[in-house]
Amino acid sequence: MTKEQTPEEKKAARKAEQAANFKRLAASRVEKALAAIEMIGGCANKNNYVYTPEQVEKIGKALEGSVIKTMSRFAADAVEEAPGFEL
Repeated sequence: MTKEQTPEEKKAARKAEQAANFKRLAASRVEKALAAIEMIGGCANKNNYVYTPEQVEKIGKALEGSVIKTMSRFAADAVEEAPGFEL
């Protein structure tokens, strides 16, 4: 015999599942983002690439802006904007 869950137990189980999903997905996505940022750092090799300080500043501002927008989504409901970047 299986005891049927109460609505409160179902809600608690769903919350636990959502928390586990968040932890799994967030860890994976942050690792991928960090790896991608590391790859951008590879463009700093002046033996292979030529770039201006203005281009470097644009990259930094784009990355910083994206982080700020992302973190603000955790604080409040925000309107999503299509990401974009161009040198």
